[in-house]
Formats: sequence, structure tokens, C-alpha cells
Amino acid sequence: MATADHSASSAKKSRSEAFEARLVPMLVLLAAGLLALLHAWPASRGLIREQERLLLDGFHRQGIKTPERWDVMVLGIDDASLTLEAAWPEDIAASPALQAMQKQWPWPRRVWAHVLDRLFEAGARQVFLDITFKSPSEDPENDRLLREALERHRGKVILGAKFEDSLIGNATVTQLVSPTPAITGPEPDPLNTGILTLWPDADERIRSVQWHVTPSEAEALQSHRAVVTDPDDASYPAAALVLGRNMQPDIVHRLPRSSRIRFCEGSAYAPFSLFQLFVPELWEANLAGGKVFRDKTILIGAIASDLQDLQDTPLGHVPGVQVHAHALTALLARSFIHEAPEWTRWVSMLAAALSAWAIVRWVRVPALCVGALVLAGLAAHGLSWLAFEHADIEAAALPFILGIAFCGGSSLTGQWVLQRRERSKLRHFLARYTSPELAREMMADREGLYTTLGGVERRVTMFFSDIRGFTSISEKLSPSEVVKLLNEYLTGMVACVFQHRGLVDKFIGDAVMALWGSTRAQPDEDGYRQDAIAAVETALHMRRVLAEQNIGWQARGMSPLRIGMGIHQGNVVVGNIGSADPYEKMDLTVIGDSVNLASRLEGVTKQYEIDLIISESIHPHVHERFLCRSVDLIAVKGKAKPVEIFTVLGPGEIAAPAGLAAFETGMVHYRDGRFTEAAGAFQQACDLGLNDKLTQVFVTRCAQLVQTPPESWNGVFVMTTK
Repeated sequence: MATADHSASSAKKSRSEAFEARLVPMLVLLAAGLLALLHAWPASRGLIREQERLLLDGFHRQGIKTPERWDVMVLGIDDASLTLEAAWPEDIAASPALQAMQKQWPWPRRVWAHVLDRLFEAGARQVFLDITFKSPSEDPENDRLLREALERHRGKVILGAKFEDSLIGNATVTQLVSPTPAITGPEPDPLNTGILTLWPDADERIRSVQWHVTPSEAEALQSHRAVVTDPDDASYPAAALVLGRNMQPDIVHRLPRSSRIRFCEGSAYAPFSLFQLFVPELWEANLAGGKVFRDKTILIGAIASDLQDLQDTPLGHVPGVQVHAHALTALLARSFIHEAPEWTRWVSMLAAALSAWAIVRWVRVPALCVGALVLAGLAAHGLSWLAFEHADIEAAALPFILGIAFCGGSSLTGQWVLQRRERSKLRHFLARYTSPELAREMMADREGLYTTLGGVERRVTMFFSDIRGFTSISEKLSPSEVVKLLNEYLTGMVACVFQHRGLVDKFIGDAVMALWGSTRAQPDEDGYRQDAIAAVETALHMRRVLAEQNIGWQARGMSPLRIGMGIHQGNVVVGNIGSADPYEKMDLTVIGDSVNLASRLEGVTKQYEIDLIISESIHPHVHERFLCRSVDLIAVKGKAKPVEIFTVLGPGEIAAPAGLAAFETGMVHYRDGRFTEAAGAFQQACDLGLNDKLTQVFVTRCAQLVQTPPESWNGVFVMTTK
């Protein structure tokens, strides 16, 4: 029958262990599967990609920027140029260009003829007009003047074409709108015409530039459809590419059709107000008489808010002409950002799942585990930042961060369930044979518990106390009175131990055994000191509590109790000791010579009629905090090695009793073998009031030693009783 029960118990234990081993990996797989569904489901996928873009746009704002070029500058059609409020009337009267600019926007095209002449006279290398001239003007003379200016500066002026949607019947068609032949003439220069259109991503934010685009590609980009390249379609270069090709002819070598650019600083290419070209005072003061334009590529475009050419970029809202300047700079520097392949997203989520499982498995402290998961997420974000900064790769850390959060959260949940099960089993296990306080202490450090249960050597502070003459006292009481008295006494004593963070190891009749440090897994000198102090504080507390209890017992006609206490600190073996299954009776206790010595010290208190003795291992930790008194140098029964012992009179702030200094002087003489001087000092202590049993012991000893001096002397008194 016992064998069957044991087999059933073993099978149940195996099933439980198998469940515990599978729970966390199953939860991690479940979380990873859920995360994969979120990335695959269109609604959630769009939200995740949106958050990724926010993180990556932050990199664009905060990260390394493409350096601004000295030979690129922007002239802006700003509010001051539209209103001419900053120009004096005489300046306007003297300038045909300013007079034309006074007219309503768009300005007459003769204005651009004046602008081009002015810039090239100043030494400009090339000029880009971010303006569409898609139809003839009402005054052919204006077109003629601009056409002639373009002829004069042929090859140096880049005009813009753009793709626009138009309604033909019921269909929307994307068409290329080129500059009108009225200004280009019948044979326009195709090498100096660039596409002005900047196509945003699905979130209407511009991050990329299409260096070459066909009409079919433009139509797909306009409607945010997938771009399918037809090699037979004619492609048109972007305006930035035309400008860059004129500056570096080989720039088109191995250039992709589109690139995500690394922007310059947001303050790059601060525009100069265009109207200053025609105000002599401003031309000299702000434009250095035109020297600022020498050998420069000049981009001219609208920056006035009313002209509505602001583009949404990772840097914020930037005028379109400045976006072209950023694109040109990135092109010349080959400062492009490459999007990480799609497979890296799935690898990132897999790495997150494995990392979360490993962290939760090996980091057993919940707070540290959460911290490790957070650090893993931050590390992934840091790697993403480094990839952007130094490898020009956009690889958002969000899949990993979501993975570490989902899988880490599920793993922590699984571990919490397992820990609750384990805690319940351990608490039930410990409660069978130890105190609730010990159970709570051990449950707080389960790693230490497992080590302790298997047996480990530790430095422990041990306390023993015993009631003096309890047998004779109990003979005068009925059994129920004995039990009541003992329970009252032990309740008060145990409370003292618990209040000073001690563990009650066991009761041996009316004796109490308590420990400090038996559950500490790591050696700690400060901890050893605190253990010694706590044990002495417990003894002094017991002294006070017993005095209060004696008052109550005497009022009930009962004899007062006296106790003896011994405290020692030393190395012992801590372990789960007893008989195994099926006759299981275990005690989590300490064994070793130090335990026996602590017990002997409690017994030694009878010899000197004092209530507390501490050993030489306790004294260095407590002598500065408590008022101590030397007792003796003894070899307890069964031990050859002597140990110096002391008693504790009270807290360090109390006044030393009269005669204590003389007594300590006598102890020095006694240890040195100067018995006559020692006898005099001990007698002086008696005369001053320290005439207790301990002093009398040494008065008697010294008298005997003076009469019969020993042949050899080491100061050790050998105990013959326990």
C-alpha cells in the first residue's frame, strides 16, 4: 500500500514538474504568435508602422545631418518680396523689376528675366526656378523677355516640370506639365528641365526623392499605389538630380531610382529675400554687392505662407524649395538612408521572444527581471540608433520592443504563477516543522532556501536562554499552572526575538534557541556585526520583559523567574536535518562546535550568578555600543581551546557602576599572574560597591593563588560542569 501511494505521489510530482517546465515557453510562443498576428493584420500593422515612423523621424531630427554646402543657396519669394513694404518708393521707381513685382502674384515673367540677368552678372553658376510656367502669359512680351533671358544663359537655368492630376471624362489621369514653349522656344533644352514634384509617403510626409520617374510611376505615386517600373517608359529626372549632374557629372553613376535622404539641419539654407536683388542699399549690405552668389547654385522658390508651398518632413514643415536644396545636398554627398529588409522585422521579433524567455528564466528577482527587459528594449533602441547614425539604415526597434514587452510580460506572468505555486508548496512544507517567522524569512530568499536545505556552512549568531531552577518552581504548581506560566514566559521571550529580527530555532523544554544570520546567503561583515548587536539587544530586551513579568507573577503569589543567557557567533552547518520519507521528521537547524559552545555559555552563567554571557566573537562587534564587563577566560567542559567571555550591563549610554574600573584592572593583573595586585584591585571593587558573586569569585581565586602559586599560568579557568 505504501509503495502504491509513493508511486502515485511520484507520478503526480512528475506531471507537476512537466507542467512547470512547459508553462513559460508556451506563454512565450503564444505572445509571439499574437505579436505576429498584429504585424500581419492590416489595421494593427498600419498603427505599428506609424509608430515606427515616429521613432525613425526622431532619428532624422536628432541624428547626424548632411553638412550644408557652401555653394548652394536659396532665394525666397517671401512676404517682403510680395508686398515690397521694405523697399523705398524711389527704389521702386528706379527699378523696372520692382515695378513689375508690384503687380499681383504671379509676377509678370519679365521679373524672372531681370532676376536671371542680375544673378549671372554676379557670377552665379546655375539657377533653379521652383516655379511652373505651364501656359503662355496674357502679355506675349513678358514671355519673350524671359525666353531671351533663357537663351542668353542657356545651360545655366533649370526649369521645373511637374506631374498633375486632371479629370478626363470620368477618369483621373496623371499628366506631365512642362514649361510652355512660349518661354522655352520650339527647341527646349531637355537636360535642364527637372521634376518639381515631391511625393510623400502614405502618411503625407516627405522622406524620399524620386531621382527618375516615368508617367506610370508618377500615377502610382500620386495614388499611393505600389510602383511598378516599366523599362520601356521614358523617365524624367528630378530637379535636384539635374542640378547635381551639372555640379558633378558622374553623380548619376549607380544611382537608384529613388532614395530616402538624410536631411541637413533644419536651419540649413536660410533663404535670402529675393526683392533685395533690386534694392541697391540691401544689395550691398546684405548680399555683398552680389559676391555671395559667385560660383553658387541658386534655388529660387516660394516661402511665403500665402503661397502654400510648405512640405511636411521629419524636420517639420519646410518650404518646397528648401526640400530641393536638402535633396541636392544629400545627392552630392551620397547621404542616403536605406530601409532595412522586411525579414529583419521577423528576426527582431524572434530575437525578442528568445531574449525575454532567457531573461525571465535566469533573472529570478521580479524587479531585476523587469529592469533587464527594459534594458534589453533600450539596447535594441540604441542599436537602431547606431544603425541609423553609422550604417545609414532605418531599422526600427519597435518590433523588438513590442516583442520583449509581449513575451516578457507573458513570461513574467508564467513565472508569477509558478512562483505562487512554489511559494504555496514551500510555505506548506516549512510550516510543518518550523516557526512562521522562519518560514517568512526563508520564503523571502528562495535561492538561499534551496542552498540551506541542502546544507551549507555559514557564520551564525546563536542565542540560548534557560530558566534557573524551573524544576523546583514547577513542583509547587499544578500542571495547568506550569503550562500557563511557561506559555506566558515564552510568549514574551519569543516576541523579543522576533522584534529584533531573530529566528526561533526551537524550544528545549523551557529553554529557547534563537539564530541570526542562518538564512543569509552571502557573507557580509556588516551583517555579522548587526547580527551580534541584534542578539545582545534581544537579551537586554528579555531582561526588561522578564522583570515586568515577575512583577505580575509576584502579584499572583508566584515566585519570580531568573534566566541565564549565552550568545556566541561562529561557523556552523545549516541544513534540513532529520529522517527522510516515509518517516519524515525534519528540522531546519544548525549543528557544530559553535552551537555547543553557545549552549555551554548559557550554562556558565550559573557559575558566576549573572544572567548573560557573550563570547569573544561577539564582544568586538558590541563593546562600543553596550557597556560590557569582563568575566573570565575559560575552557568549557569537553573543549580544550579557551574562550574569553564577557557580560553586558546595559546600553552604552548608562553610567558605569562604581568599582567597574578597579575590577577591570584586577582582571589585567589576574591574567598576567600578578595575583597580589589583582586581589587588591578586586577588593577595591568590592569596597566601591561592586560586591557581587562575580567579584567574589575572583577575590577567592586570588587568595588561593597567592597562597599556592601555580607552576605555570595562562589565565584559563577549566570548567568541570556544563
